[in-house]
Amino acid sequence: DYHLDDEAIRFTGLDECIIGVDDRGYLAYCYNRMLALFMKREDWTEEEAEEWISFNVLGIQPATYAIIYGHEN
Repeated sequence: DYHLDDEAIRFTGLDECIIGVDDRGYLAYCYNRMLALFMKREDWTEEEAEEWISFNVLGIQPATYAIIYGHEN
């Protein structure tokens, strides 16, 4: 059981990239899953997907979400 904080950011269209909730109550997203999702769904190269994620996800600075790197799909 977990508690999701009222201020937690939930990125539209990235639910399948959520791998859990951190100890603050914020959603944790898997970077590798996001890459795979955009490469498949948008037919992007890895570089295009990385650029989109960098600007549209990582570019959001509030500390109300977590990105997990190195997580296995």
